[in-house]
Amino acid sequence: MTLLWLAALALLVGAALSLGLKDNEHRGWAAIGSQAVATALVLIEVVPVLLGGGDLRSSVAWSFPIDRIAVHLDPLGAFFLAWSLPLTLVGTVYALGYLRPWFRTRNAGVQFALLNVTSLSFILIYTVESAFVFLLGWEIAAVAAWLLVVWDYRNQKIRFAGFNYLVSTHIGLFFLLAAFMVMYSQVGSMDFQAFGPFLRTPGPLRNVTFLLLVTSFGLKSAFFPFHTWLPRAHSAAPAHVSALMSGVIHKAGLFGLLRVTLLLGAPEAWMGWYVLGFSALSVLLGVLYTTAQRDLKRLLGYSSTENVGIAGMGFGVGYLGLAWHQPALVALGFTGGILHLLNHAFFKCLLFYAAGAVYRATHTVDLERLGGLARRMPWTATSFLVGGIAISALPPLNGFVSELLIYAGLLDQGAPAGIERGLLVLGAALLAFAGGVSALAMTRAFGVTFLGAPRDPAVHCDGEVPRSMRLPMALLALGVLALGLLPWLGLAVVEQPAALFLAGLEGARPATQLGAAALLGPVAGVGALLLLVLAALAAVRWWLQRGAAAPRRVTWGCGYTAPTPRMQYTGTAFSSQFTGIFPTVLRHLRRERLPEGPFPPPGDHINTHCVDAVEQRMFEVMGEGDGLVTRLARQIPVEPRFSLAAGLVVLLVVIGMVLTAAGGGR
Repeated sequence: MTLLWLAALALLVGAALSLGLKDNEHRGWAAIGSQAVATALVLIEVVPVLLGGGDLRSSVAWSFPIDRIAVHLDPLGAFFLAWSLPLTLVGTVYALGYLRPWFRTRNAGVQFALLNVTSLSFILIYTVESAFVFLLGWEIAAVAAWLLVVWDYRNQKIRFAGFNYLVSTHIGLFFLLAAFMVMYSQVGSMDFQAFGPFLRTPGPLRNVTFLLLVTSFGLKSAFFPFHTWLPRAHSAAPAHVSALMSGVIHKAGLFGLLRVTLLLGAPEAWMGWYVLGFSALSVLLGVLYTTAQRDLKRLLGYSSTENVGIAGMGFGVGYLGLAWHQPALVALGFTGGILHLLNHAFFKCLLFYAAGAVYRATHTVDLERLGGLARRMPWTATSFLVGGIAISALPPLNGFVSELLIYAGLLDQGAPAGIERGLLVLGAALLAFAGGVSALAMTRAFGVTFLGAPRDPAVHCDGEVPRSMRLPMALLALGVLALGLLPWLGLAVVEQPAALFLAGLEGARPATQLGAAALLGPVAGVGALLLLVLAALAAVRWWLQRGAAAPRRVTWGCGYTAPTPRMQYTGTAFSSQFTGIFPTVLRHLRRERLPEGPFPPPGDHINTHCVDAVEQRMFEVMGEGDGLVTRLARQIPVEPRFSLAAGLVVLLVVIGMVLTAAGGGR
């Protein structure tokens, strides 16, 4: 465990250097260097644990009220650390290139220091067993993420997005703190291991605590309907921050859910159905919202709600397997869910980095204004295409691998016959529907952004982004390909964490030994063959056309021989038929100025924007509450005598409560 403390020290030193150095370039390299050292030290510790080398334990004496900090690195914590720190390092390299245009006018040292602090919070969250220190790491990650989001604090929309995120994450903190206080009142300790006996004992109080914990973790991970902070924060934050929040930071909520699951032992069946239903709702609503967004980063934010829901559906299947004592369901559900967290981290960071490259080159991520970028930004276009295929769960990339395991769990014959099996089959159908809709959303995003011609003549592309931004995209694209074409790599990484949930079950086998996992090998082989055929065709095409200029012809266009950018499909038009099926969920605001008269002046336009129904209703309720308070306040007399009497009543009530408490204490 000594190496973990040295890694934490390296991150603190790197953060101090990032704040203290005078040149932004040096500040960035100080953060990158310290994170590289910390990542290497952490990997030296966690890789043996992931390979079955046993847990690591340690403790640190501390002052009251913590008294002692127990540190425990098991395969679950090792799994999260194994990719959280490396991906943060890759994001910091990306940030060095992304923030460079602001180096002459802004102090970027705070950004780099906060990225180091975020990595430090991972070490705390994924290793400590003291609820006090866990809450400290949880809060460090939340505040650091908020400060990273409001980088461009002069923009009012960005300040509001940051405030929205800060409020939401602290509401989640209150739920988590309430759950910890309930457990402390029952066991007299704030150590996680002490919570185990209470959580394994059925009862109403245990059930309430479970609901508090799931709500807190749902807020942290942006499950529906606790997701409203996510699209705003992702749209407002710099690209590297959006990527790390979606792919890495908010996975702490799912880690918390898995940690609590280990403490529960054998959960009740209703808990599994609750997690499964909660997650399925996130999948459905999250994927629907991706089809209607015109902001590219906001679209990717909603897809995060969908994908944490997919992982949650795997966990729900695992819960049901534990309740029904079906080892196959446990293995498939938890293996698929945990693997999907890793896969999502790779392809979602890749997509956000590609979106950030689009913003750097064009200064917009509005789909209604973009188009034709593939010619000017081939590396970025290829990266986005790879990420889009992976997030749509299409073979042979990594998103398909984890979702196949979750499908296998939902369709496994281990579920009781009857309504239970029917509901699981319905969940598989929902997952298939989400995959199709996700493919629609990614086709829309890629086609409108990178194909055709620019839809707004005012948008100019500055060309491909610098190498410091392309390198992280290339690394993540290789990771997406490797985890898809070599699925046993991902299965090897998650085998030990998933085995924790199989402990104590008779006849339990790892998911790698089940028939569903055996299908991954042939599927990966066919996918590799397909890629080789496509590469060969591309090579032949290049050989035949080498040195020759590409011929240009007029495309038949129903009489439109001189098309203009305005004649192209917009993102809204592309998905309008589909989104029109769900008007209650996908509400659109429409602003228009239509032409009038026989010779209308220029300036006519139609702008549409899909609003979040949950957020809109929340603001409506807040407005109604504000009006109610205003109406009640008008009924209160304003005479000084009334104010004095009200003050005296409040004072007497407080004095009475104090005296009552004092009497009870004696």
